[in-house]
Amino acid sequence: MVPISIILNEIHGFFALIYFGSVMVFGIAVVPRIGKLSEGTVGEMARIFFPPILSFVEATGMVTVVFGAGEFLHYLLGYYRLGGMKEVYGIIFGTTWGLSILVGGILGLIGFFIGFFIAHYLERIFKLFRSLDPSTEVEIEMIQKRLNFLSIIGAVLLCVTVILMILAVSVLPLPLT
Repeated sequence: MVPISIILNEIHGFFALIYFGSVMVFGIAVVPRIGKLSEGTVGEMARIFFPPILSFVEATGMVTVVFGAGEFLHYLLGYYRLGGMKEVYGIIFGTTWGLSILVGGILGLIGFFIGFFIAHYLERIFKLFRSLDPSTEVEIEMIQKRLNFLSIIGAVLLCVTVILMILAVSVLPLPLT
């Protein structure tokens, strides 16, 4: 029988890979170029292209978070059974593995939640592009700057998260007791 930790790890890793790739492409290549498109093109993209892409990114991110949290809890429960909260605290804060997983998880969650702000700003910018009011140009520029900034911050956080997680599972020793 396959241990639950392997199943959690494989599902988490698979969806994390998809999520990371889609966020990088979307955040680095697509979002910064929205302002360079014509209003008609942005309107069509808002109606046809973006809804399924955003749903896909959010769904893979959610699966990544849920299975990553499940994997983390699985390990914590195992360490708790071995020595209680003192053992859990020692593993999380006293080993490079624990610190990598903890910091990587926190940064990953922050990056994931930044994605919700990006989705919110994309919806706002699409509504502004659909309106024919010329006074919305200033607001569109402001939202584009926020989108670019959040995209870069989110991409950096996810890159650091991936580096920490790779370190934790491939280089740093899993704490044994």
